[in-house]
Amino acid sequence: MSFDEVMAAIETYGYWIILVTLFCGIVGIPAPEETFMVLIGMLAAQFHLDLGWTLMSAFSGTVLGLIASYAIGRYLGIPFIKKYGRFIKITPELWGKVSEKFHRHGKVTILFSLFLPGLRQIAPYVAGTSSYPAVLYVVLGLIGSFLWTFSYILVGFWVGDRLPLEILPWLSVLMVVLFVGAIFVKKVKWKGGSEA
Repeated sequence: MSFDEVMAAIETYGYWIILVTLFCGIVGIPAPEETFMVLIGMLAAQFHLDLGWTLMSAFSGTVLGLIASYAIGRYLGIPFIKKYGRFIKITPELWGKVSEKFHRHGKVTILFSLFLPGLRQIAPYVAGTSSYPAVLYVVLGLIGSFLWTFSYILVGFWVGDRLPLEILPWLSVLMVVLFVGAIFVKKVKWKGGSEA
């Protein structure tokens, strides 16, 4: 989806597109969540959107996505994930890695998984299939959603009147390059440590 298409969708559907985009990103349907939140923060700074409604829409979409994913994992279980997981990019290898980490660090994973692409999509399903206590999951999910959505949107709001909106696609490219670079550095360090 191009920058102009995103702008047209926001102008047409308003706050509903924010809610739906964040919901889709959490359940595993590809969506540019971080870039999108920075964009809507910038739009709020330039008075194209109301900041309060923007924050509430993003927060609501994220929480609904977390609850839906958890419910699918809990009530439809691992057979459903194995059968349909490939459609939302859940591979058996990714499932195994996240499941192992989740069982060791459940609370921290729920709180901060939203900040890590891939982990944020699979962690709610793992929590559901693990029958993680629903009330505790929702409380941690609310806190994590608040931290994630508010931090990105407020960053966008802060830079919104300092940078033109047209620069956002280039910021997206920079974020991807930094993310891939961080993974590469981590793998090189891990290989160097394992050889020692």
